[in-house]
Amino acid sequence: MSLKSKVSTSSLICYFLIVVVFATIRMLSAFGVFDGLNDSFDYFLNIVIQVFILFAMSVLLFSAFQKNKVKDTFKFFGYKKISFKAVLISIGIGIIVYFLNIFIASFFNAILSLFGYSSSSTTTYLDSYPFWLFLVNILITAVLPGICEETAHRGLLLKGLSGFGEKKALIISALLFGLMHMNIEQFFYATLIGLLVGYLSLICDSIYPAMIVHFMNNALSVFASYSSFNNLGFEKIIGGFNAALQINFFLGFLLIVVFMVSLSFLLFALVKLLFRETTVKNMAKLQQTLIKQMQKENYIKELESTANEGEAQTVSDSISFEEFDKLYKEHNKKMGLMSNLEQNMLSVPNTKMNALHKILYAGILIITVGVTIFTFVWGIL
Repeated sequence: MSLKSKVSTSSLICYFLIVVVFATIRMLSAFGVFDGLNDSFDYFLNIVIQVFILFAMSVLLFSAFQKNKVKDTFKFFGYKKISFKAVLISIGIGIIVYFLNIFIASFFNAILSLFGYSSSSTTTYLDSYPFWLFLVNILITAVLPGICEETAHRGLLLKGLSGFGEKKALIISALLFGLMHMNIEQFFYATLIGLLVGYLSLICDSIYPAMIVHFMNNALSVFASYSSFNNLGFEKIIGGFNAALQINFFLGFLLIVVFMVSLSFLLFALVKLLFRETTVKNMAKLQQTLIKQMQKENYIKELESTANEGEAQTVSDSISFEEFDKLYKEHNKKMGLMSNLEQNMLSVPNTKMNALHKILYAGILIITVGVTIFTFVWGIL
């Protein structure tokens, strides 16, 4: 079994175990096992799911299976620093994704309603919504999912399944990200967001942009609820489109289309800018480092030639591919751009799903699709 095949096996086993534990908790909750417990338990349960199941199991189990140091696993998962400018661009992308997500979610929910579906989620009624509770919800709903869910899907799955090819890994990780919510309402837009943030992780070679976008989308959703309860006005931005539709459906619909198209073009521009700020800059920096190293080695060769023969010899500025490849890998590691596991996987050809991979993948799909369909049927009944 090749290295890439072993890495893919480890990733699928880890994720399968995560899905089994998460689905068990999800179904116990759906059948009312946790009913009657206070709100503090709900927060505790969310922390357990995010920190111990999605995050800890992804990192620790994968490290154990691959016999990796945890530090190298983080590097392999894409924990690679980005510039402050890249952080700001990612925040901008997250804001755009939030607004696009509202319309996409509304569209798919409208389709579900045609089948008689209505949300089966329970609404918690509050007498007040203080700022401290808003901060708690930001932590539970935005910070932890941004870190933990991305570690499991853009780290464990996207990077772990890259041996099948980046496109296949991107599609699988996005699909399972949508299904992992185990909620028919969230499946559609979560899958689309998974495709976007997965693409960002690939082109930036860092998981941080995906984490930031995920955080911003969820944080703005929490803030919208807080704003609505306390009449801060943020929710009126979306309410304005609904009002326009009621006044004049055609003009309101046209306004929404123009708004979404404009946001899509802006999103595309920011993604290109983020790519330049991350990968392009890293490659330019690496290129400069390699050129200096090559010049230094050529200069040393000239000195050695002069010492040996008593006269300067002309030394070619070019080096062999093997020498360049050696320098590339060496400096990539020094600059923190590549983990040991990534370096070892570079020279290994892509693999295909074997029988074990297919069994694990089928098991994951059966569980996640089964629970997602259950939420749809539950919503109809």
